[in-house]
Amino acid sequence: MNTEYLKTLFIERKQTRYKFCKSTGISSGALTDILNEKVKDPRNSTIVKIAKALELSNDEFAELCGYRKDDKDGI
Repeated sequence: MNTEYLKTLFIERKQTRYKFCKSTGISSGALTDILNEKVKDPRNSTIVKIAKALELSNDEFAELCGYRKDDKDGI
């Protein structure tokens, strides 16, 4: 997971951790572990919750998962 991109999305979308955790059901501790890269490969269900809460496009979702649009070896 591209945690730097996730942090950027939080800033761009003016999303607080508290509000985000309340809306997704992801615990604050779990989100912190993801952002601090203690969890390298979060569950698919968690990634989908994050994507839905941030209303990500397909390209943004791919970037969150670690793929870049301009990456020739990507999707």
